[in-house]
Amino acid sequence: MAHTPETRANVRRMYVEGMALTAAAACGNVSYDTAREWKRLGKERGDDWDTARAAYRISEQGIDELNKNMIEDFARLVLTTTRELDSSTIPAHEKAGVLSQLADAHAKFAKAFSRINPQFSGLSVALDTLKTVVDLLQKRDPQALRALQPHIDEIGAVLGKRYG
Repeated sequence: MAHTPETRANVRRMYVEGMALTAAAACGNVSYDTAREWKRLGKERGDDWDTARAAYRISEQGIDELNKNMIEDFARLVLTTTRELDSSTIPAHEKAGVLSQLADAHAKFAKAFSRINPQFSGLSVALDTLKTVVDLLQKRDPQALRALQPHIDEIGAVLGKRYG
């Protein structure tokens, strides 16, 4: 089914303004595959929807709010992954590997972000210290780590208020 240019522009606008592509497609009464194809074709023609979306977020929120959202999104991803990993049934050595990759991603994110936002540096050090404690407990005292696990979110929130 052919769609009007207005429909395509409407789906693009909703996506650029922050709606998920699946939701923008549904609101525009087009299939997700169609919206994804429009997005791909737009990028080929020099209209990168993701770049437009990032620019919109910056102009709407300002760079400080965007930075805060990036940190919160990354922290949420780390916490969600940790929780899922905690309840998963994969072998311990695989869990350790995933935790190691997660810690590495966090360290890289923190280092890169602190370069563009010096205020983040204090939070980065505090969160890195927390990560070090978790890593040490994981290796030396897993029972203590299990006792600490329910409090990590709260500790992270306190550190975020203090240094963020």
